[in-house]
Amino acid sequence: MTIHDAVFSVWRQPLLSVLFLALTGWMTLLIAARWDGRSRRVRSVLTASFFLCAAVLWLCLCMISWENNTGGGFAALPAWLAAVGALPVWALALAEAFLAVPLIPAAGKARRYRDNHLTQDSIKETMDLLPVGIAFAEPGGGVVFRNLVMERLSLALTGSPLHDMDQFRAAAGEGPLSLDGKVWQFDACPHPDGALTEFIATDITGQAGILNDLQEKNRKLRDIQLRLKIYNRQAERIITAQELLSARMTVHDELGHILLESRHYLSDPKAFNEAMLLQTLRNTNSYLLREYEQDDTARDALADAIDMAETIGVEVTITGRIPQEEPERSLLAAAIQESAANTVKHAGGSALSVQIRQEEDGTRFSLENNGITPSGPIREAGGLLSLRALTERRGGHMHVESIPAFRLDIILPKTPNQNKI
Repeated sequence: MTIHDAVFSVWRQPLLSVLFLALTGWMTLLIAARWDGRSRRVRSVLTASFFLCAAVLWLCLCMISWENNTGGGFAALPAWLAAVGALPVWALALAEAFLAVPLIPAAGKARRYRDNHLTQDSIKETMDLLPVGIAFAEPGGGVVFRNLVMERLSLALTGSPLHDMDQFRAAAGEGPLSLDGKVWQFDACPHPDGALTEFIATDITGQAGILNDLQEKNRKLRDIQLRLKIYNRQAERIITAQELLSARMTVHDELGHILLESRHYLSDPKAFNEAMLLQTLRNTNSYLLREYEQDDTARDALADAIDMAETIGVEVTITGRIPQEEPERSLLAAAIQESAANTVKHAGGSALSVQIRQEEDGTRFSLENNGITPSGPIREAGGLLSLRALTERRGGHMHVESIPAFRLDIILPKTPNQNKI
């Protein structure tokens, strides 16, 4: 069988496929050698192999094209093409083997050369292995380089490859960004010449977790500090009450002694100094009468709430007529105490404004604080939940707002249900 017979038989497809694959392989190796800066000898060998493979494939395609376009037979071919077609098919098979088999070791050598030498792709390959995202962009936002990490971030954030850095930065926003379970920090580093700007995306998941833990611990510490301030204030009152109780017990004991001495005096007047006994009785009676008239054991709930707020650093300002009757006064005190604690604990504020208004449906208490504005709806728990229950038990209702600022409204009817007090 000749080459002409083979290219017009069932062997044409495999023969041409091998030639085409060999041609593609030698072309790839030739381009890589030129890109990697290989020696002139290597480039010459690859160039000769490429053109030799191209010549063999071209001869086979010429025979097929001549037959299809002219409709002539083998005898109608040009002499030089007929001479090639008359060669035995094993000559073509041998040429294909000579061109295809050396591709494997040549590709291995090219691979080993890239692994052991610096090439133009070495920088890109190295940056692709880095755990951080790196990209370089022109002043107009056009990206001239990006590694695999930055490319993956762009696909996850915008759904498209990274080509426009301005669009990518607009989608990323300011501050850390959470993507695929990780937290990334983006930084821009302009070059001194102003031609390019380097963008770096750093994985700060660990640091963000530590920062969140510290913020949570600081919040708990602020809560503990607030509780300690309230406790210290209450402890001072307890100590004062204990001291007053001890003083009264001493006076009462002294009064008992005086009464006992008075009894003995009545039995034997000559055995006592009458003037001293009368002076002691006068002093004791004066103290007891003054204590009865000015009893400081009864504390006002509203005054205690304002005092507690000032103790923890919150200045309370009340506008409107302060209620003197119950249950409005005690409920106002509870609202001030809870709002002052939340002002320090959650808002980091230092002032609490209380407005008291008489409306058609009853008395309204409106409490607002300064400090950090809530980032979302407030979840009622702890003190606020207890305050709501206390308000509803006394026939009123409570409303909490978080946008645009914190506001607590309590409305008590003019005639509260006494069964719920």
